[in-house]
Amino acid sequence: MKIIHTSDWHLGHTLYEHDRTAEHTAFLIQLRDIVEDEKPDALLVSGDIYDRTNPSTSVQKMYYKALLDMHAACPEMTIVVTAGNHDSKAMLELGRELWLMAGVRVVGQVERKDGMVGLDRHIIGIEGADGMMKGYVVAVPHIFDQNYPLMDEETQKEERRCVFFHALQDRVKAVNTGGLPVVMMAHMTVADCNCEGHDADVIGGINEVPHSELGSGYDYIALGHIHYPQTLKGDAGVARYSGSPVPVNFDETYPHSVSVVTLEKGREPEIREIRIRNVRPMLTVPAVPSGFEDAIEGLSAIGDDEECYVRLNILLDEPMPADYMERIAKALEGKRAAYCYCKITRPETEVVADGTAVTYDEFRELSPIDVAQRFYKARFGADMPQRMSDMIGEAVKRYDSECK
Repeated sequence: MKIIHTSDWHLGHTLYEHDRTAEHTAFLIQLRDIVEDEKPDALLVSGDIYDRTNPSTSVQKMYYKALLDMHAACPEMTIVVTAGNHDSKAMLELGRELWLMAGVRVVGQVERKDGMVGLDRHIIGIEGADGMMKGYVVAVPHIFDQNYPLMDEETQKEERRCVFFHALQDRVKAVNTGGLPVVMMAHMTVADCNCEGHDADVIGGINEVPHSELGSGYDYIALGHIHYPQTLKGDAGVARYSGSPVPVNFDETYPHSVSVVTLEKGREPEIREIRIRNVRPMLTVPAVPSGFEDAIEGLSAIGDDEECYVRLNILLDEPMPADYMERIAKALEGKRAAYCYCKITRPETEVVADGTAVTYDEFRELSPIDVAQRFYKARFGADMPQRMSDMIGEAVKRYDSECK
């Protein structure tokens, strides 16, 4: 069985208020071309299709068009989509019966009916172009720890996750009478994985799961959630994060790709990475923290027609100039580079709001409104509107009064 494994598209993501539609569209076109060239038996998308639970209509249309394009590129291929923690599980499943006409199987949530868990909806048979069964996919969407289903009355709450995965393992063994390859899809943080480049809030909310807890008998585990592409091997078999195909932040400096996996029962999976070209890369200028003047000079090396995002890498050994935003704008005038923010480095400082550095003593003296105003200026390059400042001030007053 041959599959293409991808995840963490984060369609609709904005980078410091910059729209990224062109980058996501370019990725989806590349993926369509890969599907057309590789002719896999299945395309697996392991969660975080969208960046937000309420994507705009235009972003949803991008997703719909992409799936239809994939189906047209390889009509015999089965497409399996599972929900991630960024997705609305119910919204993703809208039209799931209609999607079957395009060979798309959507699993957004665990089905519970009359107190029972429907395991069979998670087990998807994959047929080849000749109509012969090639293998099975066990499609598991993201599930918060507290939401794992109760499989029996004796199971303790902290054991529900493990019992659920082992019930799926037993069920697919019963279905797979021909001993065909079996793949599990999951969206989670597996213990001891490499989280390089991740924002803390991206990782947050999902506890680490031991590899062994996912069960055994799987020829490949197609993971989503962690953006750094990597293969994990253990007693439970081979698991892999395909990684994000388009970087979500400046610290995702590694190559981005999708994984092509060939599976044969009893043999280790053959895994190939196919690189995704980002049409608007992220540049950190200079590469190492430097003074503001050196950073401004580094902007001149960016070509006028070079489409990119830029963050300045500032070593703050002296205060930033009062007109630093104007100087940055002037240095980028006439260029197609989009400024995002200043990354500030200074010894013995607390960093406030992505780039405004203060000493520890100064930080202790800041009020909540001071922090909010600094964040706003670092993020948007302008002073916070007075109306917004007033609203935050009122919220702080109400909080203080309720806590007294």
